[in-house]
Amino acid sequence: MTGADSVFSALAHPVRREILDRLLEGPQAVNRLSADHGITPGAISQHLKLLEQAGMIQRTLDGRRHLIELNESGFRPALSWAEKYSSFWGGSLESLGKFLAQEETDGQ
Repeated sequence: MTGADSVFSALAHPVRREILDRLLEGPQAVNRLSADHGITPGAISQHLKLLEQAGMIQRTLDGRRHLIELNESGFRPALSWAEKYSSFWGGSLESLGKFLAQEETDGQ
């Protein structure tokens, strides 16, 4: 599986996307993430394992606590893939802008 494949696969589950959203606030303890999502520690660990394998999060130990935080470089494969399509979207948005401007002119 390529880097982008593992990132998109990790993003496929809503709980994992919610975990990433929560981590935008800063590092979180595993037990806190489990409590926030109302799922068992074992289930949250499986989600975290997939996010770690994709390189999207990293884990540090603070005594017995496992702290989870976002890993910026883990998102790069998916961003690189999406950037290939930016010219498509940029052109489409530019065309839309021209169309709307013309409609506004024609409507007056």
